Amino acid sequence: MLLAAELAQRDVEVLLLEPRTEVDERPRAGTVHARSLSQLARRDYIPSLEPAEIERVAGQVRRAAFQFAGVSGLTLTAPAVEPGPLAGIGQATLEAAFEQRARDLGADIRRGASARMISTCAAGVRVDLSPTAGSGCEASVEARFCVGADGGRSLVASSGDFPAVEVAATMSAISGLARSGTDGPPPGWNPTTLGWTMHNPNPTGRGRVIGMDFRGPSTQRSTPSTTEYLATMTAVLGKEPDLSSISHLTRFSDYGRYRSTMRNGRLMVIGDAAHIHYPLGGQGLNTGMQDAFTLGWRLAEVVQGKATTSTLDRWSRDRVAVAAVVVGNTVLQSRMMNPEMTDLRDAVQAMLTVPSIHDGFAEMISGQFQPGFVEDVAITDHHTATTTTLARLLHSGRSVELRTDETAPRLGLDDGDRISMTGQIVPTPPWRSALIGPDGYLRASSLQ
Repeated sequence: MLLAAELAQRDVEVLLLEPRTEVDERPRAGTVHARSLSQLARRDYIPSLEPAEIERVAGQVRRAAFQFAGVSGLTLTAPAVEPGPLAGIGQATLEAAFEQRARDLGADIRRGASARMISTCAAGVRVDLSPTAGSGCEASVEARFCVGADGGRSLVASSGDFPAVEVAATMSAISGLARSGTDGPPPGWNPTTLGWTMHNPNPTGRGRVIGMDFRGPSTQRSTPSTTEYLATMTAVLGKEPDLSSISHLTRFSDYGRYRSTMRNGRLMVIGDAAHIHYPLGGQGLNTGMQDAFTLGWRLAEVVQGKATTSTLDRWSRDRVAVAAVVVGNTVLQSRMMNPEMTDLRDAVQAMLTVPSIHDGFAEMISGQFQPGFVEDVAITDHHTATTTTLARLLHSGRSVELRTDETAPRLGLDDGDRISMTGQIVPTPPWRSALIGPDGYLRASSLQ
């Protein structure tokens, strides 16, 4: 949905096939980290700071406590000029917002429709559609490119050449919504002799309750039953759980995989189709959103003839490197949570007391280890004396060129597909001119 919105904002004709007829309300990731929050603000999905506030807090940081491998002790930070180090926003809420934006911009979104086969054709890609009652779809469609955000068993990935690096599962888990009684699982992360429970209590209704069983991986792929869920919770807790009104059950494991390329000709993959891992701290949700933010404008430029396909290859290499880090840290966290590997947990927790190691882990979790992101600034135009912010300029989905004075060099060709502003910039940047991409990353800069 996010990629569809990004492409539609750049006037690219886009068709989205979504088998689900409604927003997925199952309890999924709900933690949005610093880098994703900044990108959401740059498209006006969430508020960014006012110019006066940026000037007031420049140079400061915001902090929030977080967990690593189920144990507290990690402190996430973000520049105070950005929305924050983390926020609780449900995946369903984000999906609905992205869908509404995409529809408003003219994207053709067909819920209840799915693909059954993908092949090459003269136009680029041919997608044969599954006959679904009421979907209103043709038998097939042709397109310049096809992007799969279609999950771990991606049809798009299986239709192309997308080699993968895999890490075998060692545990299994079941998540669901449930009402907890007085003798229910303890709140928060709770280690046991066989695994862990995680409980987000809801004082007015059902909360998210997860049982993580480290006795070994499950061979089951089907949606878990209430009986299986209660059996897992009983085994992990060591007693029958006081849970009722159970629903929205899903299963997962610590299986890890990332594609060693995210582009194969006219096919591309993002999100779980490109990388899948132990779901800790919303890193899958955040990495997937960042895939879309970084791909959308590049793919639009290629489709519109403003860039070559080598742009997509560079994007793929950069995103594969990010996915490898995410899979690596979630594998580490899973091993640390294994009740039989407490020595590893103790060793890593001791290492996290070293400030530089702690900060590196924190930036890895929050997505801020990815270099080149330009923090928000306030800029007062020399000609109009009006003041705005970089985040607001990026609402347009176009690149932004900022210059500190009229003698600062122009960067690249002025193709009209950018916003240019010259004026006083606060906080003072390390460059005289900069070209910032629609995703917020620096494309070029000059110190001269």
